Amino acid sequence: MAVDDLNNVWTEKAKQALEAYVNSGERVARILLELHERSTSWARDTVLGPFFDAQRTAGKRILDNSLEITRKLYNIPDHSDSNSSARV
Repeated sequence: MAVDDLNNVWTEKAKQALEAYVNSGERVARILLELHERSTSWARDTVLGPFFDAQRTAGKRILDNSLEITRKLYNIPDHSDSNSSARV
């Protein structure tokens, strides 16, 4: 194998690992947002309800913006659009 071939293989494997890392991180973050929603459902009709909603909304925006930037920066495709049920 030539040095260029090794470099191409390493680069491709590194990109696959990064893509898996980003996608699994997204799944974990969305699960945590869902857990937050469930664990704060008791406060829905209290004075704390809007506070928890604002936390969740901010968390979703931060997550979506961070994922968008990361995917553009590293040229990672977004497969979650086809699986919109995974989104919270």
